[in-house]
Amino acid sequence: MPFPAKVSPQSRRKKLILCIDDHQPGVRARKLILEAAGYRVLTANSGTIGLRLLRRHRVHFVVLDYRMPQMDGEAVAREIRRIDPRIPVIMLSGQINLPHEHEATRDRFGIPASQEPQSGAVIRAIVR
Repeated sequence: MPFPAKVSPQSRRKKLILCIDDHQPGVRARKLILEAAGYRVLTANSGTIGLRLLRRHRVHFVVLDYRMPQMDGEAVAREIRRIDPRIPVIMLSGQINLPHEHEATRDRFGIPASQEPQSGAVIRAIVR
């Protein structure tokens, strides 16, 4: 009978970040950057899946794309605020100027997601 895997106290303290984006190359890049910085990362390719993960896990931050099919980032951010208003939401978008009415649902707004290296630096700076 195999022994159960041991979880180090250090790994239990790592913050869990949820990345929600329908653009898989962007999600993979952010996941690699954040894991290299010492975070645990969950990923979802839609708002619906992201919200399901959020309800099942103790998430410390959400990195969210604004433009997604079916449920855009604004709708996802509103639902995150309803579930737990204390969870910081970092929204990324290829759009530079979003309408001001979207400001209430996010804590930070990153640079265009199409600029992956820069957006990774922004995310690392914000979640520290």
